[in-house]
Amino acid sequence: MDIGVGYGAQRGPMRRQLARTGNKTKLVGGVLLLFFLWFFFGRKSRGAQEPAQELNDVQSLIQEREIRRENIQYLNFRRPFVNPATLALINYDNGGNMVMKKDSDYVRLVSERPNSVGYVFSRLPISLQDADSFEAIVDFKIHGQQTRISLIGDGMAFWLTSQPLSQGDMFGMQDDYHGLAVIVDTFKNTPGKMRDNRGASSFPRVSIQSNNGFADKYNKDDDGTATEIGSCSLHRAYNTRMDAPSRMRVRYIRSSGYFSVEFDILGNDNWKTCFSTTELAASLVPETPYVGVSAETGELFHNVDLYGIEVNSLKDSAGRPVQSIDALIDRLDDRIDAETKENEAKRRHRRFNKPKKTMGRRSASRLRRAEERAKQLNKELYNDERGAIGYFFNLLWRLFTYTLYTAMAVVLAYIGLLGYRVYRDKRKRRNQRGLL
Repeated sequence: MDIGVGYGAQRGPMRRQLARTGNKTKLVGGVLLLFFLWFFFGRKSRGAQEPAQELNDVQSLIQEREIRRENIQYLNFRRPFVNPATLALINYDNGGNMVMKKDSDYVRLVSERPNSVGYVFSRLPISLQDADSFEAIVDFKIHGQQTRISLIGDGMAFWLTSQPLSQGDMFGMQDDYHGLAVIVDTFKNTPGKMRDNRGASSFPRVSIQSNNGFADKYNKDDDGTATEIGSCSLHRAYNTRMDAPSRMRVRYIRSSGYFSVEFDILGNDNWKTCFSTTELAASLVPETPYVGVSAETGELFHNVDLYGIEVNSLKDSAGRPVQSIDALIDRLDDRIDAETKENEAKRRHRRFNKPKKTMGRRSASRLRRAEERAKQLNKELYNDERGAIGYFFNLLWRLFTYTLYTAMAVVLAYIGLLGYRVYRDKRKRRNQRGLL
């Protein structure tokens, strides 16, 4: 009878292997396991921080002629810019270091000089009947000889304010304004990595700001991130190397709370939504806002050229200011449904004719908006757009997350214990050498 036979057999292969493994190897393995769990499960998804893309229902209505643009001529700013009789700007007042050459396609708000300011502001506001639904389009260029994007500044701003502003230190204008500002910021003042701001962390950067007359509300030290309504990064806005200017388009519908900011950076009619909301408080935009554009340089500089400003009122097919986007889309859907039925009756015996593509787009638009309303209802009831199923899986995910964090805490505690054992063994061996 062999003493000890079968003693080792009580351990499985894995346990025997662990028994042979030294404490240092276990420590390294535990660290790698902890890093693996954190990398694949512990990190938050970046996609959740990005803003949802706003649906271009307004643009669709304009294309389908349910919304008509009516140009507000007393707010136009375009070549030749100057009234030859008075030698003053047409419709606008200017200030600062703005310069203009004869027969030029633009006015230069600021040049490549440090500490410069230039601006234009409308003499008249948008009228009460037009201010409830309008769009403003600004054509501009930001360019210069500097090739490093980190060595330019400071930027430009588009203003909708209760009064024409005076010169100040917020992109050339006073900071105690009443209204909204859309800022194109070209220089980062925030030290280190910017805080979570819905994905807008690179420069040039657009920031939408509001104020109700408070001085120093906008903080240059953090680039206004603490007070902004929305933001986005504006890639390739500096030195586009295109003949056509870049374009900014701002749309506002007071009764719907609709406010959007879009950019066509290369001037090729390829518009991208920067920010859009249907929950903008009516008090943020003055009842009869003045329109302005300003630019500023600091120790760093670049040119800012203004090619034009165009302001249009948005009217429905009856010539009234737009009130409800959903109502107009419903009416457009009904009209196209009626046209579809009429066309199908005419094509009843024509098998190979296909329906117009616009019908499918409008039907898809109706289904899309119905889906959005259902998601909103689910979010109110279950705090999840997917409804009860989404709530259930969200609960499971939370349970899994808590379990994962508990396991990570146990692994961390085990790593600490292994580290203590390694330290204790080293100290014990050192003491034994001292005795010898």
